[in-house]
Amino acid sequence: MSIRVIVSLDIGTSKLCALALSCESLQPVAICSEINDTEIRNLPAGYHEQDPLRIRDLCLGLMQKLLNEKKVCDNEVVGIGITGQMHGVLLSNCDLEPQTNLITWRDQRTLSSGEPGYINEAVDALGTGIHQRTGCRLHSGYGGATLRWLAKNGKLSEGAVALTIADYVAGCLTGVCATEGTQAASWGIFNLQEGVWDAEALNRLGITKDVLPPVFSTARPLGNIRPALAQQLGLPSNVQVCSPLGDNQASIIGAAGFADDVAVLNLGTGGQISIPQNDYKFVETFETRPMPFGGFILVGASLCGGWAYTCLQKFIQTTVKEFAGTELSDEEIYSRMNSIAAETPEGASGISVDTRFSGTRHDPNRRGSISGIGVENFNPANLTRAFVEGMVRELTDMVSTAGIKDFTRIIASGNAVRKNALTSEVIESIFGLPCYISSGREEAALGAAYAAAIGLGLISKDDIRPDVEMGR
Repeated sequence: MSIRVIVSLDIGTSKLCALALSCESLQPVAICSEINDTEIRNLPAGYHEQDPLRIRDLCLGLMQKLLNEKKVCDNEVVGIGITGQMHGVLLSNCDLEPQTNLITWRDQRTLSSGEPGYINEAVDALGTGIHQRTGCRLHSGYGGATLRWLAKNGKLSEGAVALTIADYVAGCLTGVCATEGTQAASWGIFNLQEGVWDAEALNRLGITKDVLPPVFSTARPLGNIRPALAQQLGLPSNVQVCSPLGDNQASIIGAAGFADDVAVLNLGTGGQISIPQNDYKFVETFETRPMPFGGFILVGASLCGGWAYTCLQKFIQTTVKEFAGTELSDEEIYSRMNSIAAETPEGASGISVDTRFSGTRHDPNRRGSISGIGVENFNPANLTRAFVEGMVRELTDMVSTAGIKDFTRIIASGNAVRKNALTSEVIESIFGLPCYISSGREEAALGAAYAAAIGLGLISKDDIRPDVEMGR
């Protein structure tokens, strides 16, 4: 007997994932992933773009691979959910032919002082109180800042519409050119409380509303899959594609469901702590973001996050090669780092690491530091332990400074947590709360599938029971 299945896509900056969710067990029955190798080479310094047509083709190929899995093809696919990297933007015409590459969240062209579209001038143009009213902020790499740069540099083609990459792939599947609330809010020009593009913000930034897509409800049916694509993929023509949601929100749903007493902490390439809120709340040092089906999250983000640990690993690897002539693998270095850090007492004998090596959202030029070094404590073990504590403390300090206390446990995810047992121990110690680790490996894709199942009326929010385990 066949079961109903939701297929989801997670369009990440560095990886693409497709997942099939059983609507009965609410567990994945198959997962496929591959590297996102679509980065455009030889761009000016600070630019970061990806090829949207290749992303589309890779997503379709990945879906085909997933649908060919026996555990999927023997069952009934009833819907498609999508999530993807937030903040980035591409321009397309109404026929979904890209007019630009995807300019991703990592793009820093607006940081060029004195050039048209400079981010500080954009923030000044918005004024001091507008983000308190709208709930959105504007930073380099956010769609609103990028659109202003394109407008100031005469690169907004007539008739073009701006989309996130998840919007674009959803459009390719359905023919519907639109966005939704979680994606729109990530551009910094959206009014969270009213659920519309903010007219005052657009006016001050010089962005015409014509370039912005209509905003649909999150994770609700966007339209049926195009007949030609349905035939190509071997799907029924009545399979519905749901409007996408942001990867931050999708990851929270995949890791913690819709629990309102938990903070979700992710340490991967970057770092984030996301705290659900039933009602809209403005906190100066956090971003407020909408959740699907109601409610909000407060999000604190560290730009370097888990990458700080990778920086230390690269430094040690290079040092060994330079002085010993031996080239150790990444795995060998990480394994030894994790081991010596775990054997080192809490506090790293007084060494403290500020891991803001990539700056912050509010101060991109800020850099990190290592302090407390003495002649007796300066060794690799203390340094490695201090890096782990620094990554966690950066997020803890955000929460403490904001005075946010409305959560009683933490669910952690990301490679810096899963691949280093010490990290969850440090999280528990510094926060003073129990820490659980998400057992899923693809929280964003899982969250997108859950959201689509809810949007199609197949399950309710209360049906989701996250799979977690104690951190230590």
